Amino acid sequence: MKILITGSTGQLGIELLNQLERIKKKESLTIINPSKEDLDLTNSIKCEKYIEDINPDILINLAAFTAVDNAEIESESARQINALALRSFANVLKKNGGHIIQISTDYVFNGEENKPYQTFHKRNPLGVYGKTKSEGESFLEQILENTNQFTIIRTSWLVSPWRKNFVKTILKKLKEGKENESLKVVSDQIGCITTAKSLSNLIILIIERKIKNICLPSHLHWSSNGSASWYEIAVKIKEISNSINLFASRIDIKPIESFEYKSLCPRPKFSVLDTSLTTKTFGIKNDFWINDLEILLKEIKDINNSAKALN
Repeated sequence: MKILITGSTGQLGIELLNQLERIKKKESLTIINPSKEDLDLTNSIKCEKYIEDINPDILINLAAFTAVDNAEIESESARQINALALRSFANVLKKNGGHIIQISTDYVFNGEENKPYQTFHKRNPLGVYGKTKSEGESFLEQILENTNQFTIIRTSWLVSPWRKNFVKTILKKLKEGKENESLKVVSDQIGCITTAKSLSNLIILIIERKIKNICLPSHLHWSSNGSASWYEIAVKIKEISNSINLFASRIDIKPIESFEYKSLCPRPKFSVLDTSLTTKTFGIKNDFWINDLEILLKEIKDINNSAKALN
């Protein structure tokens, strides 16, 4: 089976490639992970031709324009990568066959529901990032309607030991800040973290079922269990880091409201995802977010220790 992965150098791509190595021989997988130069998502014609030439059995689209504030300024680039590239993928897959696993986002919702979003809830994004991701979903739904050729996984607040994410940003600020400084973190946006490790596990479960031609829901949600604000997560990062001796920090973390945080992109105030369909479909359980966060921080500590040992 031939699997094409876009965006393989991002935090989810790094984790997914690591996990795919473990099942690659057992499942006879050929993994293709093109560079941005090989697969130009900003050029629809070249994009379609590349997919036609490779003709993958499964296309896992991890590539995205994820800088939500920059998307407000660079809206055309965001739309090309997050939406029009999906149209190109869907057109080729409809003609040649194959399945696409698309990673989407909680930002397709406006955050006014005040209860966990289920897969069937109406999309109503606030900013350009969410709007382009929503449009990308629409292209898959319209072009591949009734084909069982697409799986959209909406996820939220992705974190990992790799690349740039909220956990690593907070760790950096806690380590580098001075004792008399305070760290201000938004407290009125509620959601939940998703670890790249758990999301990669889900993607592999989907691959294994597609190999067996098992029909799956077209829309899934995935994150850790529970809900928290960015502020609550930052406080836990500090608390856990101190307890596992990752580092000690006495910097005070203070809650602020969204209007106090300078941002070009409006963000949903409540974007918790209902993951019950996913857990039921695959017979899996998502861990509580604090447990996932502690596992992640221990992994970061181990990686740091390994790097020091090598040096």
